[in-house]
Amino acid sequence: MRFGPAYGRVKVPLLAFLLMAVASFAGCNSGSDTTVDALVLESLEDPTGTLRPEQVHLKEGGVQRLESARPNLGSTAAAYWVRVSGWQGAPRNARVVLDNPTLDSIDVFVLNGARVLGSVRSGAAYGKAEDLIPSFALPLNEAHELWFRVRSTKPLLLPFSLTQVDRVETTRRRRDLAVALYSGMVLAILIYNTFLAFSTGQRAYFSYLFVVLTVGLVQWGFNGYDRLLWGHSPWMAVNGLTVMGASSGLAALVFARHFLEVRRYTPKWNRLIQLLLVVYAAALGSAIIGMPSLAYNLVNLGALSAPAMLVLSIVSWRKGNPSAPWYFVAWSIFLVAVTMQALRDFGVLASTPMAAALLPLGTVLEMLLLSFALGNRINVLKRSSDEANAKALAASLENERIVKEQNAELEARVRERTDALATANNGLSGALQELQGAQDQLIQTEKLASLGQMTAGIAHELNNPINYVQSNATSLRRDLEELIEVIEAHVRALTALSKSDPDAMLMVTKAQELARSLDLGFLIEESRQLIQGILDGADRTAHIVGGLRVFGRMDGDSLVAASLGELLEASITVLGDRARSKAELNVQLEDGLPPLWCQSGKLSQVFMNIIVNAVQATESRWDEVEARKVQVGLSGVKDGAGRFESLKVLIRDNGTGMDEVTRQRIFDPFYTTKDVGKGTGLGLSIVKGILDDHGAEVAVKSAVGEGTEFQLTFALDAKNGGENKAENEAA
Repeated sequence: MRFGPAYGRVKVPLLAFLLMAVASFAGCNSGSDTTVDALVLESLEDPTGTLRPEQVHLKEGGVQRLESARPNLGSTAAAYWVRVSGWQGAPRNARVVLDNPTLDSIDVFVLNGARVLGSVRSGAAYGKAEDLIPSFALPLNEAHELWFRVRSTKPLLLPFSLTQVDRVETTRRRRDLAVALYSGMVLAILIYNTFLAFSTGQRAYFSYLFVVLTVGLVQWGFNGYDRLLWGHSPWMAVNGLTVMGASSGLAALVFARHFLEVRRYTPKWNRLIQLLLVVYAAALGSAIIGMPSLAYNLVNLGALSAPAMLVLSIVSWRKGNPSAPWYFVAWSIFLVAVTMQALRDFGVLASTPMAAALLPLGTVLEMLLLSFALGNRINVLKRSSDEANAKALAASLENERIVKEQNAELEARVRERTDALATANNGLSGALQELQGAQDQLIQTEKLASLGQMTAGIAHELNNPINYVQSNATSLRRDLEELIEVIEAHVRALTALSKSDPDAMLMVTKAQELARSLDLGFLIEESRQLIQGILDGADRTAHIVGGLRVFGRMDGDSLVAASLGELLEASITVLGDRARSKAELNVQLEDGLPPLWCQSGKLSQVFMNIIVNAVQATESRWDEVEARKVQVGLSGVKDGAGRFESLKVLIRDNGTGMDEVTRQRIFDPFYTTKDVGKGTGLGLSIVKGILDDHGAEVAVKSAVGEGTEFQLTFALDAKNGGENKAENEAA
């Protein structure tokens, strides 16, 4: 038998949908769909679910007879066998109807004794659209037996009835129309609220869309129309209603939390909602892993908490939530409809079309009320926003008035304060000039102190070779006088011999004795050594004087091409024993480096200052001179083409070192760690200024108890590049 379209296309306004739905549901309960005759049922339970029809007919395999003729199917793996009789004498156009499309499987067998003459298969598991109202033809021979094997994962009473075939068709068409009208209303509500959801952006609207969608799918599942969506998927045919029920529960809880603003009005109830969400999520998981009975029971467990939502709405209502009354009424209607549906499934209420229509009507009314509630919520929010805007405008006007008054008062105070500040500024300008003069004087003092250190070093360095020359010159003069005396004695003797003077031989003898007494050979050798010492002292003096040339422009601003190696050597030379005698200097200067255009005198001052500080740092840590180490190095840095791009000066000591705070402040003016009277704190500040003028990069590394390292990097600019290129070509 072929059935008509399971879904009618109806396009009328929402109010027309409601009126037509009520009329349709009323028509389904007009009483025209009556049974032809009462059926006699004999029910057996097959706990294993594996028995064949002939075994059940012979009561084999441990089948159990049930007391109730209409068995209430449980959430088990058992199969229920029902022998139907009482149809004998009914018209041939009569049909045995099992009006519940949610049954998992229905197998109908016609038996002649223990022999199976024919069988028919129906139920949700087979996904047949024509089985929305399962009906079965009667056996041709009234002596034959009609057996039904029914399986279901959902507890319900088997709704057997004997109905004329035209009544089955009429019922099916009316149900198609009712479901079509119901679907149209749900779709209209869904579209309307989708528009509002994206217009307002409120979370309650988006969660409500999920509620409408899942509740609508649940109603489709109750009437078997979900198989139009899942097609021939056996898994969805069996589990679709459970999955949609769990999804509907999740959506309803999320919507309740947003709509009733649980975190604001009833925060203690949020834990209950979270627990119920876990229950419904577990139901979905059970269905997915193939435990449909557990999934169905978990959905029912979550549904038992529905009265708690009523209590929640009442509590939220009493705490001033304006949306709670709407939720209470809508949820009450829904609970009444669900309760009636449950009573119908368990056989307490008769399975009539009107009873079947209670749940769809209840869900539609609930959706409409909640839609109205959400709309009213928008109006409430709009009124609240208008009131807030009005209050904000009044507050803004009041603030504007206060600001104007305060501005007038502030302007008067500003004028008074400006006059006072102008007077104070004149005084501060004079004080600033005095401070600047004092600072310039301190800087000049520091420069003079550096010049004094240099002068003391020069005097000490020159004094040593000059004293050496003076001592050698004195000894040489004495030796020369004795040599002159010997020479004069020999000259007189030679003169007497040339004149044949009788005393000539005596004079020769005296001259020889004088030469022996004065040790003429020693005098000659000593004179040579004294002359060489005088020459060495003169060379040392010339070297020191040559090193002093770099200080000829100590305060000059002009640039000269100078060798950093010569500047470092000159600085160490000027420092002399003040550095060498107090610490071990290790000087490593790379050869063949290009000159640097710089203010040579000022750079020498930089090197002297840093080296002196390094020596003093080692003195503070070590008592033995041999333990004090100061390393001075110079190297060049080349680019990828092999040309020098910068010069690096490294001055490292193994002195006391500095902590991080001191290291960051060493270049601050007037900052010093030396004792009072031993330093002004301007030395390194002046050094930093000179290095900044030369565009040099300064890196200082230090650690307490390990020492300090100054790394100075001088970039070779365009002018230096010419010199660099010439040096490279010469090489």
